[in-house]
Amino acid sequence: MKQRFTALDVRSIVTAFKQRLVGLRLQGIFDVNSKTYLLKFTKPDCKELVIIESGIRIHTTEYTRDKSITPSTFCMKLRKHLKARRLTGVRQLGMDRVIDFEFAAAAGAEAEGTYHIICEFYASGNIILTDHNYDILTLLRVVHIEDEKTFAVGMRYKLGGERDIEPVDAVQLVEYLQKAGPKDNLKRMLSLYGTYGPSLSEHVILLAGLNPTLKVATAMDLSPQSPQITALVDAYGKALDIVERLGREVCPGYISFLPQKEGDDDEVFDEFGPWLFEQYRNRQYREFPSFSDAADVFFSNIEAQKLKSKAHQQELAAERKLESIKQEHQGRVAALEKMHRKTEEQARRIEMNLEFVDQAILIIRQAVAAGMDWQELDELVRDQRDEGNPVAERIVKLNLSINQITLELDDPNSIEDESDSSSDDEGDQDEFSGPLLVDVDIFETAFGNAQRYYNFRRQAGIKHAKTLAVSSQALQSAEQKIQSDLRATKITATVSQMRKPLWFEKFAWFMSSDGYLVLAGHDMQQNELLVKRHLRPGDAYVHADIHGAASVIVKNKMSAAPESTSLTDKVLAENKPKGELSAQSIPPSTLFQAGIMSVCQSRAWDAKILTPAWWVEAHQVSKTAPTGEYLGTGSFMVRGKKHFLPPTQLVYGFGVLFRLADDESIARHAAARKQRQAIMEENMRSAGVSNASETASTEKEAAVETTADDDKNYTVVGDSADLAAARAKYNLDEIEMATEDAFKDADNVSIVATDPKRRTTAKQRRDQRKQKDSTGEQQQKEPAVGKLSKKEQRRLAEEAKYEKQAQQKQKQQPQKRGKKGKMKKMKEKYADQDEEDRNIRMALLGATGTKEDIDKPTAYADSDPVESAVKQQQPPSIVDQLKALTVKEDQIEPKPVTKDSKEAGDEEEADVVELPIEQLNVLDTLTASPLPGDNLSFAIPVCAPYPALSAYKYRVKLVPGTMKKGKACKMAQTVMLTAADGNKPRSTHSKDADEAERLELESILASREKTLIKGIPDTEMIAQMLGKVKVTAPNIESIKQKSKAAAKSKAKAKSKAQ
Repeated sequence: MKQRFTALDVRSIVTAFKQRLVGLRLQGIFDVNSKTYLLKFTKPDCKELVIIESGIRIHTTEYTRDKSITPSTFCMKLRKHLKARRLTGVRQLGMDRVIDFEFAAAAGAEAEGTYHIICEFYASGNIILTDHNYDILTLLRVVHIEDEKTFAVGMRYKLGGERDIEPVDAVQLVEYLQKAGPKDNLKRMLSLYGTYGPSLSEHVILLAGLNPTLKVATAMDLSPQSPQITALVDAYGKALDIVERLGREVCPGYISFLPQKEGDDDEVFDEFGPWLFEQYRNRQYREFPSFSDAADVFFSNIEAQKLKSKAHQQELAAERKLESIKQEHQGRVAALEKMHRKTEEQARRIEMNLEFVDQAILIIRQAVAAGMDWQELDELVRDQRDEGNPVAERIVKLNLSINQITLELDDPNSIEDESDSSSDDEGDQDEFSGPLLVDVDIFETAFGNAQRYYNFRRQAGIKHAKTLAVSSQALQSAEQKIQSDLRATKITATVSQMRKPLWFEKFAWFMSSDGYLVLAGHDMQQNELLVKRHLRPGDAYVHADIHGAASVIVKNKMSAAPESTSLTDKVLAENKPKGELSAQSIPPSTLFQAGIMSVCQSRAWDAKILTPAWWVEAHQVSKTAPTGEYLGTGSFMVRGKKHFLPPTQLVYGFGVLFRLADDESIARHAAARKQRQAIMEENMRSAGVSNASETASTEKEAAVETTADDDKNYTVVGDSADLAAARAKYNLDEIEMATEDAFKDADNVSIVATDPKRRTTAKQRRDQRKQKDSTGEQQQKEPAVGKLSKKEQRRLAEEAKYEKQAQQKQKQQPQKRGKKGKMKKMKEKYADQDEEDRNIRMALLGATGTKEDIDKPTAYADSDPVESAVKQQQPPSIVDQLKALTVKEDQIEPKPVTKDSKEAGDEEEADVVELPIEQLNVLDTLTASPLPGDNLSFAIPVCAPYPALSAYKYRVKLVPGTMKKGKACKMAQTVMLTAADGNKPRSTHSKDADEAERLELESILASREKTLIKGIPDTEMIAQMLGKVKVTAPNIESIKQKSKAAAKSKAKAKSKAQ
């Protein structure tokens, strides 16, 4: 198996890097291990990860790897000099396995500030950082050659002398082959010739029609004009063309496999290369778009297999340790059982040989009492044994130091019943059949010794019973301890393929409970992109009259699947222009959830203020402003009537969607979706068919009024029949009656500014204070909107105090001489001049600004984000912020739309790229509740209104709080992992085969779900999470305590292991 890059591989990878990396900035450097480093190159809408393993490989990668928490010293040095620098060049030094990355300064490659990374892929390899003069700043390892430092910090990296590839001459080739020994074959000789390498040399041999194992000295004609040499020279010419082509263009990459053995379906990697050489054409191989992709798959799979093997070895070691503990415990129990039986048998033998035991005790006791030496007594017993004394023959050993003698006692019953010894009743006595050694105390009688052994038997029985009682608990505790130690020392590094984000994940998004895609922008640029590129006829635009509310659009599924349109929609479609879709077919629950999203993304979340949202049709939203007005980025013109939604609660949620990996799993969930769609259409049909004709007639009357009244430039949208049930439930008629006055005098034209960073200028605050003073005491007595916290009240009091002091100081400041009279004359002269006239006169005089300032809107000054962005002087006060929450932007006086503005709007819409309908089909591959047997590929975090997460298997509730995004994501992930553990069956054993299979599938599904949830990157979760939240879930306090306890135990186990 090929283990490292060759010179030809380096040349191919350099060509790919020139196309993919040059011009990108190095944004991050990470160390995977002591020899492997990960470089992150980025530019807008592009990211490339390059992995470098010193001496082995270098390529771009699409696999994620666990990186070291604490960067190494070498990594810190690289970050210090290279972070955020642009890569300006990549080259190979000759035909050597050395790559030079150049990060040139603005003044040029030879100017100070230019840095080079030199990567060597021969021998043990090296990674070297140099300056513009190639003086070494830092390096991965110091190289010693003949006791001298060849490469070290402060020395200069020597360039020049690199080997380059050259055409092969027949004479030189013959001279080289003549040096071959008698055992050298053609493949071995040519692999060391020139800089072509082993793989390309074997390719040359096969192209020449020769056998690689051919003996050079005996089987070849080595004359320069021989056919064999001529064929080799021609093949070398073709090989040179391959090398030059790999240096010019990016070529496909290939991975070849070893021949499969019988019964083995696994593919085993063998070689990888930038060219399909002749020796691999007859093998099974796989082609990739580039050599970098092939090398990435090759090494990443091998790396994953190594990590998997190490983790498996750790698990086997833990199993062996647990098995040894079980065996030791079983041996202890067996020893207690044997002791119990043996003591009982010893007591029984004493009782069967009472006379003999008493005689032996009496003889030994008398000898000891007579003062006989113990050694002489032992010799006497041996002599009596030799003479055939029956008592001495039974005395085996004297233990007089503990007042005991060992007797060999037979079972008289076994001797008498010798013929019946093979019966089943005596099967249990075979262990103690024959003579048995018994220790007898010489200062007790035979009955006393028997009683002593019965006491031993009782103690052994009690100990055996206790051991059996705690055996299961002891084994369980030992298993838990081994598992905790395994988790503390387990290899957690993984290699998994990076997930390509879906097209809508760059926005704030969720799938409604009815299966509709809802999108919102994170900032004003995304709002602009969202409305211009993704808002189509039939979609709904949702917003709220509150500062910072998000621009939300609901993608209508009817445009993607018109055959599923309900009966009500078909009736309404008869009265619409041909080809025009309506957002009225979107279910009310989806619009309500979109309204929650718009409100919760605004400042109402922090202020904890309940406010209603509204929605309009897609054609009511445009970037066409009235004549003389200008709409900045993220601001849109809304014409026509707004459909107000009921006030929303500030309750959000965080959940997980799973991507289905195969068609079988998708089809299983498609059936459930069709069933829900049928139920929804039936409900819509029952609620809307009765009022369909009435709704159609209403829309016809509205259309007639709109056509007859040419002075009004808005579209009146009637109440939808599909919203009849929702209007009755949420009292929408009362809500619209409360806002009816806002539509009487106005022409229903409003500007929606969705810039969340809008600030009030100093001039606007002065105008607001004047307006507040002119309203009198009656307006001051109006109740404040919302509830202020103590901190905001203190800040408001301090700000009012500061403004009051500033006004007093300004009044007390004495004016200069003659200033008072001059100001009096100016007031009389410009008494009738307002601020707008003053700005026009000053602009015409050229005193301030330019003539373009005249064309800036004045009536929309409070909602124009461009003016607020230019005039940001100081942050708004609490009073201004609360006023901004209650501004009714739909009460602004409308401006007529001219023909020129309509044409401009048509041209702008013509420039927008149409979004393919097929992009919505990806929603069918996502599921919130996987079924047993599903094949899941990855998990996607979703932050959505809590009603939209009703069918989610893993979810938490979010309410306004003080928790930051990162901590909230960790807490939500912990809750979901605990839920995954709870979903796993405790046992997969069952007498019923179907039930056992179901339990096994549920166990596999729970394990897979836990793995995918645990593998969600923190960046993806933080990008979707709301800020300043409080995470709530069932039993969340116990989950917090368990997580803390697990963290402590893991830290203790890790410290012990170290």
